[in-house]
Amino acid sequence: MGKAKVNMVVRFLKGMQAEKVNVLGDKEACEDNELIQKVIEDIELFYEAELEG
Repeated sequence: MGKAKVNMVVRFLKGMQAEKVNVLGDKEACEDNELIQKVIEDIELFYEAELEG
C-alpha cells in the first residue's frame, strides 16, 4: 500500500473517531475509539518504512 493510501486510511479512521464522539458522546465512544486507535497504531507500525520514505 502506498504512502498516500496509508495516510488516507489513517485520516478516515481518525475521522471515524471524531464522528463516534459526536454521535455517541465521549463516554460511549471511549471504548470504540481505543480500539480504533490500536488499529491506527498497527497500520502505522506495519507500514512504517513506507511512511518514512
